[in-house]
Amino acid sequence: MIYSEQQYKILEQQLQKMKKENELKDKEIKNLKKQNKNQQEVIHDLDRNDYRGQCETLKLENEELKKKLKIYEEKFEISRINLGKDSSNSCKPSSTNGFKKVVQNNRVKSNRKPGREKGHKRSAPTVTTTPDEVIKVSKVATCSCGCKTVEKEEVSRDLISLEVIVHTTQYTGKKTVCPCCNKEYQPKFPNNVKSIINYDEDIKSLIVYLNSYCNVPNQKTTEILGLLSNGKIKVCQGTVGSTMAQFSKKSKLTLQKMKREILKEPVINEDETPITVNGKIMSTIGVFTNRISIVEAFENRKLESFKEMGILDRYIGTVCHDHNSIHKLFLQSKQAECNFHILRYCKAEYEIHKWESIKSFMNYLLELRDKVDNLKLLGRTAFSEVEYEQAKKEYLKLLDAWDKEFLDKADKDKVQYYQSVKALKARLREYVDDHLRFLTDFRIDFTNNLAERGLRKIKTKLKIAGGFRNLKFAGFYCDAISIIDTCKKQNINIFETIKNIFIGKKKIFNFAY
Repeated sequence: MIYSEQQYKILEQQLQKMKKENELKDKEIKNLKKQNKNQQEVIHDLDRNDYRGQCETLKLENEELKKKLKIYEEKFEISRINLGKDSSNSCKPSSTNGFKKVVQNNRVKSNRKPGREKGHKRSAPTVTTTPDEVIKVSKVATCSCGCKTVEKEEVSRDLISLEVIVHTTQYTGKKTVCPCCNKEYQPKFPNNVKSIINYDEDIKSLIVYLNSYCNVPNQKTTEILGLLSNGKIKVCQGTVGSTMAQFSKKSKLTLQKMKREILKEPVINEDETPITVNGKIMSTIGVFTNRISIVEAFENRKLESFKEMGILDRYIGTVCHDHNSIHKLFLQSKQAECNFHILRYCKAEYEIHKWESIKSFMNYLLELRDKVDNLKLLGRTAFSEVEYEQAKKEYLKLLDAWDKEFLDKADKDKVQYYQSVKALKARLREYVDDHLRFLTDFRIDFTNNLAERGLRKIKTKLKIAGGFRNLKFAGFYCDAISIIDTCKKQNINIFETIKNIFIGKKKIFNFAY
């Protein structure tokens, strides 16, 4: 075959092109052979040093570290949340809030003048009608303009002073001795004159009031008595303790009567608070009504302590408390839970998650409280069965909405992060009747504030003194607080009541209802 010159050129160009492609492929083959050789060396090195096994181990370690990191991130988030909790959104006492936050004044300014409004009862003190001394003062006879003044009405003003009179009665008598056996006899002193120096019921009553209700320490109590008497009354600190012990012993009969009366009440409020006794944490249990207060100190707040108190294990009415599981063991009584605690827990969860279902639930509880207050003014004593069932149905409906929002918005990977809100929802659903118990009887409070106020004195005592020397002294303090607080609730003279107990008077309180 004979090619033309033009065809020959085309074939020559194709040949050159194929040679170049061949050269490129040869280079690529050399590179691939080199890479293959390197890979074989790497494979040989991996097989020799077991890098493959190490890689699998590192992968497993990496997975474990990721799991641990996730757990620590959840714990960090929970700790961050706990740091934001205070007495307004948890059960923490107000003393743990740290520096007091500045409260913004959101009140709208009114046009009313400051001071007492017209029609309101005057709260200022008035002059006495039985003064000990009357001194006549001169009148202003001439006006500044030169005219003589005319008498209009008599005006009186009181100047009150305090006069402490120390009266010492000394009893004297002859010692006698038997001439046969030489046995000596003391004179027949009265029962309240047993020691060399004795104090009457007035001074003892003042010691009990100062040392218990006023939380004045023993040393300061002796200083106050010395100050009032110009140094004539020199009471030692041991006398203060023995006086408290004597009062506790003499008040046992009165306290027993108070316990019997409190068992007749339809509703009682109960709470506990820890106390420090000789460096150990112990407990006080308090039972309160609008007329009676009973507080006792125990080593712990277990079931045995409640039985030893002798009230809750015998009570058959309704007990309002702060979700203490021990109350479930007292089957003879009904339980009412404090809703203020629930609102604080709900507030804490709302601040964390910002779920509208929580806010709706809180608003509904407050609406029920306001509705009860309005019905009380109308003379109602309880919700009807139909009204209660409707309220309960709405309560559970709002919890269902909370559950739905929880399923929609909760991160399933953060288990610990949602444990508190899950526990709160379960508690609200399980104890729905206890939380709505205040609807069935308007004598039941929405909160357990009555018991918390009753135990506030003990918390103040702990802040001042730090604790008690032993459990006996804690018991003496609680007995005095119970008597004095009951006096205040019944508008009875505290000083006279303490004095009557020292004297031995049996009828102290009037428990006729």
